[in-house]
Amino acid sequence: MAVFIALLDDDPADRKQSERLLSRERDARAGNGEVIYYESYGSEEALLPNFRKYDLFLIDVTKTTRDGMMVAVDLKNRGAEGKIVLYYEKIDYRAKYRDEEGISFIPKPLWQRDFSRLIDLAIETQKTRIPKVELRGDKDTLYVTRDEILYAQDHGYYMAVALTGDRSFHVMTDMIAFCETIDSDEFLITSGKSVINMNHVVASSGNSFKMSDGAVIRFSIWDKKAITRKYEIFAKGKL
Repeated sequence: MAVFIALLDDDPADRKQSERLLSRERDARAGNGEVIYYESYGSEEALLPNFRKYDLFLIDVTKTTRDGMMVAVDLKNRGAEGKIVLYYEKIDYRAKYRDEEGISFIPKPLWQRDFSRLIDLAIETQKTRIPKVELRGDKDTLYVTRDEILYAQDHGYYMAVALTGDRSFHVMTDMIAFCETIDSDEFLITSGKSVINMNHVVASSGNSFKMSDGAVIRFSIWDKKAITRKYEIFAKGKL
């Protein structure tokens, strides 16, 4: 199991101390098969592009007009699914704002035992989250559920991915790496160039599938028997 933790603290000394304690806890758990990733940020702006992947946010912001609670609420409104913990010294967030649903509070300084409990909290949060697939583009990164992916087509140096909500995204990867990323029996490779999410097939005819967005994904007639058989097995399993 791997968990992802974001440390956002605009006090460099406090941030460095938290990094040291997180590193110790990460190394101590490595022998138990627990994989802990943490990334450290000094500003809200640096965190935002990647916030969807984290299971735990540890936040204290005091040097700007937006404090830690404002950042935490904004993360929630943007759809952050990780547990948010405000740790504090200069600003007592609970006293200033009172309790906020989904946000916990812990005073500084934090000790090793505190980080042990925080990582346990991150692990419990991760267990309840729907897994997300990371789609890395040329400039941006998306985190989506597998069910949001309709199909993907190989264009040489990138995969064109069709998503729910009439969205699309170019992922800078190849067919093999993309299929390793999605890693699910719900997906079917129809050719060396296309892979579909069988949950989004609305019709099967001849050597093609019609997808929920209206797209028609064709495959070779020579592969028809094997491909339609795989789809039939999947469809029967959903009944």
